[in-house]
Amino acid sequence: MQSNQKATHVIACGMIWLWLLLVLPESAFPQVERATPPTLLVGVMVAPPLYMKTADGQWGGFGVEVWQAVARQMGALFEYREYNSLGLLLDAIKNGDIDVIPSVPVEERYESAMDFSQSYLKSGLAIAVPAEGVGDRWMSVIASIFSKDILGAVGLLVLMSLTAGIIVWSFERRRNSEMFGDGALRGIGHGLWWSMVTMTTVGYGDKAPKTIGGRIVALIWMIFSIVFIASFTANITASLTIGELRGKVRGFNDLHNARVGSISRSEGFDFLAKRGIAVIPIENYQEGLLAVDSKKIDAFVQDEYILHHLVKSEFPGRVQVLPGTFDEYFVSIALQEKGPLRKPINNALLKFMRTQNWTELLNRYIKMGG
Repeated sequence: MQSNQKATHVIACGMIWLWLLLVLPESAFPQVERATPPTLLVGVMVAPPLYMKTADGQWGGFGVEVWQAVARQMGALFEYREYNSLGLLLDAIKNGDIDVIPSVPVEERYESAMDFSQSYLKSGLAIAVPAEGVGDRWMSVIASIFSKDILGAVGLLVLMSLTAGIIVWSFERRRNSEMFGDGALRGIGHGLWWSMVTMTTVGYGDKAPKTIGGRIVALIWMIFSIVFIASFTANITASLTIGELRGKVRGFNDLHNARVGSISRSEGFDFLAKRGIAVIPIENYQEGLLAVDSKKIDAFVQDEYILHHLVKSEFPGRVQVLPGTFDEYFVSIALQEKGPLRKPINNALLKFMRTQNWTELLNRYIKMGG
């Protein structure tokens, strides 16, 4: 009996609630808070043309605009977190402080700490060096001419010529006084003139030894002069060349004997270190290019697109990027390891890369801007 009454009571209550749901407006019931999509934290740093910050604090650039297009495709909300160096940016995503980095070189050493999206750009390392002007080259040549090595060689040449001239004068001063006479001082001067003319193969013929001793000395001096002048010319040329190239990097092979900088923990830094090149750690691109401009380092090795952009916009005529690249790599969007974003980001990125906007973005920042 009691169980029948309970069942009747439950049915009655249910009927009442059903009637209330159908009759009363929705506002009469307490609202359950709807879940809002999370705001993604996007890590950025100043590295044009991938990351560019305007005077009013707005972010743009190739990598940033790629991410903005992907976020629109996904319908995702996001906000930026700025960092001062690549190392801090990488630490932030490893520690879970941010969700996304729009542009990062794909490296094997990063795989254990983060995930990567589909690659969207192929890049490589380039070398930035001090710009060379015509005036700089001439100053280098003049400095080389008056270097210690060349002045020492000229001094030795004069000393040997003086010695040969004195010996010839000692043989010729009596029997050939019309050419080597006029006293000791002038006679030695005539001998010096003869030895210099003979050594340089000018051969004016205004003075010539007539004695047997003088002619033997002349024969020995002529043979010696041929060898000496050839050696002297080679040493002068080598000294001028070394003076012109000292401290200059004209290709990758020159990096082994130069002061080379690269951003610490970057692809460029690791690549150079693995090949036995002593690398000076640099904090960021601006610091590296300033070090090149002030000749604190001979070369700065980093991403080709960023170097070309910064040199053209901030260091024209002061720094130049050498032609050619090496250690080519791909650029992707970096994500937190084993997070849920990889698949939706890849889908959105591939859709965007099939649009005309993608082509326009490449032309604006990469093909034309590099």
